[in-house]
Amino acid sequence: MRKLLVILILLLIVPVACGDDGPDAPPSDELLSEASSQGGVSLPDPIDTTPAYLISTDEPVAEDVIERLEKVDGVDLVVAASIRKMEISGPDGNDILRVASVDPLEYRSIAPVATNEAEFVWTSLLSGEAVLTFEAAEDLGIEGGGTIELDGSREMEVGAFADNQTPNIADVLVDANLGQAVDGSDQVLTVGVQPGTSLDALGTTLTEELPDSRLVPLIPPDLMSNPDPLTGAIEDGSSGGGIIGTMNYRIMDNGFIKPQQTWVDSNISTATVSIIGDVTCHRLMLPQLQAALSEIESAGLGGELRAGDYGGCYVPRFIDRNPSLPLSMHAFGLAVDLNVSTNQLGTEGDMNPRVVEIFERWGFVWGGDWSRPDPMHFELSRLVET
Repeated sequence: MRKLLVILILLLIVPVACGDDGPDAPPSDELLSEASSQGGVSLPDPIDTTPAYLISTDEPVAEDVIERLEKVDGVDLVVAASIRKMEISGPDGNDILRVASVDPLEYRSIAPVATNEAEFVWTSLLSGEAVLTFEAAEDLGIEGGGTIELDGSREMEVGAFADNQTPNIADVLVDANLGQAVDGSDQVLTVGVQPGTSLDALGTTLTEELPDSRLVPLIPPDLMSNPDPLTGAIEDGSSGGGIIGTMNYRIMDNGFIKPQQTWVDSNISTATVSIIGDVTCHRLMLPQLQAALSEIESAGLGGELRAGDYGGCYVPRFIDRNPSLPLSMHAFGLAVDLNVSTNQLGTEGDMNPRVVEIFERWGFVWGGDWSRPDPMHFELSRLVET
């Protein structure tokens, strides 16, 4: 089977035009070879669980409360991450990134499939090295390894690049067990559950246990009550997973793919949104797309986006329609192309900076900031409550 393991977060699926060029991912094969050559490391198997809820609170949750949550019916584990925005320095300069301090062996269970299975990621964390998302590595100029500096005082070796959980909660992971805690941080809990768990009932219980918390569901309730057995799966390729659903697909001869219909039925929806009109996108993106467009309209900027110059959202294809490249974010319905005629791939375009700012506030990444600019392109990178 040909597997292209591509996920959201960041979502970090690189986005023709719209070319979906995205950030050039630093090579990770050198890191993998280095980790493999070290040998002698045997890690316990991760727990086979489905991340169902993200929980954020104003105050850290005590360990005994986490243990109590793990005893709730249907819950496999509750994984804590301490997160803080910090100035990170690399060879290409500084950036403000989200750093998460985690227990690697626990966090592994709720990571995306491709990252979950990459033991070198977890051995790097356990040895005191930082793990960066591909996007963070590209922004900082880290290629194949190197050193970063946290808040101008603490240096760390970079041991691996990897996709983070979906939605992406951090750009840099460090090991809390080796004294790499992130001071003055916020806490986010991820709740992993067993198949068939009632998310409605679980959500009620979690709210009762943590009345001041904010819960973000990671999977639709109908998929938990009736998990898709993937009968009749197409075996040419498989991608996604977790919150966006595992998509099996057939590879066509024109750079497009034919996704399995059960995935399309569960994840792709058509809705009418402000300014643009009818769009067909991933169900997760529609609320945030509408929120961003509504704010743009309310701010008197509706004229900056031309409904007749909308380039699409759900388009099941590879980047540049090239099967040797990853799937486009459009293949998952997680990107939109706007004002196409004046924002072609490789140009600066004319996208209004205030429009870009609003989209970014609603969880989108703008392609105009990439090394090969794609100014028409906005893709979902994180979930935001609407």
